[in-house]
Amino acid sequence: MTIAEINLIERLTQQFRRSPLQVNRLQEADAEIIRLDPRGSVCLAVTTDSIVEEIASGLYEDPYLVGWMTVMANMSDLAAVGAIPLGILISEVLPDGVPQDWLAELQRGIEKACEACGSFVLGGDTNTGGQLMLTGCALGTTSRERLLSRTGAHAGDRLYVTGFLGVGNAFALEHFMNHHNGPGETVSYQPFARLREGQSIAGIASACMDTSDGALTTLDQLMRINHVGFEIDSDVESILHPQARLAAEGADLPPWLLLAGQHGEFELMFTVSPENEMKLLETADRSNWQPFRLGRVIRCEEIRLPLYGRETVLDTGKIRNLSAECGSEIQRYIHELCLIDTTCKKGALQYVYS
Repeated sequence: MTIAEINLIERLTQQFRRSPLQVNRLQEADAEIIRLDPRGSVCLAVTTDSIVEEIASGLYEDPYLVGWMTVMANMSDLAAVGAIPLGILISEVLPDGVPQDWLAELQRGIEKACEACGSFVLGGDTNTGGQLMLTGCALGTTSRERLLSRTGAHAGDRLYVTGFLGVGNAFALEHFMNHHNGPGETVSYQPFARLREGQSIAGIASACMDTSDGALTTLDQLMRINHVGFEIDSDVESILHPQARLAAEGADLPPWLLLAGQHGEFELMFTVSPENEMKLLETADRSNWQPFRLGRVIRCEEIRLPLYGRETVLDTGKIRNLSAECGSEIQRYIHELCLIDTTCKKGALQYVYS
């Protein structure tokens, strides 16, 4: 999501009243958190997300993947607030003449994603239209004692992620640029919402957000909301998904650019205080998953990445806005990212708070 889109959301919601039962403020959580009883501890987590641009651009052509992602994009928002899913409502706008076998695969993708999340389609709406559009509205429960949102990160906290990064951008790169890892090889992209992980870090992590819009966009948004910065002290290639490393190599691109694009992998990026770090590791071990340490939270509002033998401060605002500036011109988008990389090689300080 670009900064322009964030600003648009703020303008669109200016006239809306906030519910007195709503826990989070605008942009403060991946899902809206609502107290069901002012005196009780149970909260409803609710979110909605649509698969539109990915279909229109041709990125998601496989009907099974369209259905899968309609569910997972929404369930990932629940994961980022530590919620237990209740189910999902699905709205389908279907063009006339959709082949029945294509439609069957779409529904199979929806059902298999729900099954993977231990959840169900609770209902929805079906209409016809000129363009295929899928929208989900996922619901879950959490508690006031274990609230998890994008806010709460402080300088000195540790920065973690639930898995390797960059495979979403590798998938998009392969699709739009036709760069394959090797003969007959394609990027496998079928992300899972990290529900188990989100539930296990609720009450332990200080802030959390999913990486659906890419790793650097996630860091930039957490920076702006918490008024802190992030220093990545892990080697970039060590945190990239193996398919992302291969995709960068095949396209002759600097590996770190696979963190810069805005088609993410739906991992959870989160912070934890030093006092809770051991508790995090013990809880994750009991839940049979491994957190990846990326770095730490710093006071200065900037994103630092180890590149070309030095600590580089990135202009993540500029990186976020590139997709809007370039639109559907994929070659231009990659060219602009490479120009930023060239500046990094020269050692120029890039950060501008925009």
